[in-house]
Order: sequence, then C-alpha cells, then structure tokens
Amino acid sequence: MTGTSMEFSFNDKALRADLRERLSKLENPEPFLKSIGEEFASAGGVINQRFKYERGPDGTPWAPLSESQRRRRQKRYGNAPMTILRMRGYLAGSINYQVGGSSLTIGAGKEVEDYAAIHQFGGKAGRGLKAVIPARPYLGFSDGDLDSIEEHLMQQL
Repeated sequence: MTGTSMEFSFNDKALRADLRERLSKLENPEPFLKSIGEEFASAGGVINQRFKYERGPDGTPWAPLSESQRRRRQKRYGNAPMTILRMRGYLAGSINYQVGGSSLTIGAGKEVEDYAAIHQFGGKAGRGLKAVIPARPYLGFSDGDLDSIEEHLMQQL
C-alpha cells in the first residue's frame, strides 16, 4: 500500500499473547483481517464515522478550524458548511485497507499522502511553512475498537 498509513502494536503483553494465540488457531487469517479492514475502512466504517463526527480514535474532538481558515472558506464558498477535513472529501474517500498474509494495513491513498500525514500528526504547512496545522487523528484504535476486533476474532474461532 502506498500513501499514509500507520502501524499499531499492542503494548499490553498479555493482550498480545492472547491475540497471537487466538490468531494461531485460524487456518487462514485473511477472512478475519478483511472483516476488520471492512469494519474500519469501508465507506460507512469506523474511520468514516470519525470524519462525520470530527473526533479522533479516542473520542477527542478535533481542533476547530482557525479563524483565518473560517474567513477564507466563507469568502470562497459562501455559506458552505465549516466541516473539518471534509471540504471536498478527498481524504475520507481515500481511506482503504490491504491484507497480505497475516498483515492488515489501513491508511489513506497516495493521492492525498501529504495532506493525510499533516492532519494525522499536525505540523507546519503552507508557503514558508508559516501555517501550523493541529493534529486531527483519524487513524488508530480506541478501547472499544479493540473490543470489536476481539469479538470478530472470537466469531472466527
């Protein structure tokens, strides 16, 4: 997969051991991994809901648009909604997943690579790197997401 993606690992050794043991019982992990990919990266999936409700994986609301950004949008688009990261829908529309063997990658497409990264992690952007973009994470797993993944895995066993 090209573009922006993140790799997550579980820091809890007991959880990792438990998941590893359960995954080892699957003859073919690909159907399980595809079901997780669909749940998170499909058009109506978990990540799409984060864009809709403008919240990160942990439920924290994204930083609001700056006043200067609001003025620019008002001038350019009139009374268009002041949505965050959804003005044209390119980023949300590029979210995809790829399964390869026992690996699942979820991320944004190559066509929005720079835009995806700056909004996930935050940083300086624009002419002369004068604009400071706050992090507005959309990739990642909440505790509830991990519970859902565990439920999927239990259904596969």
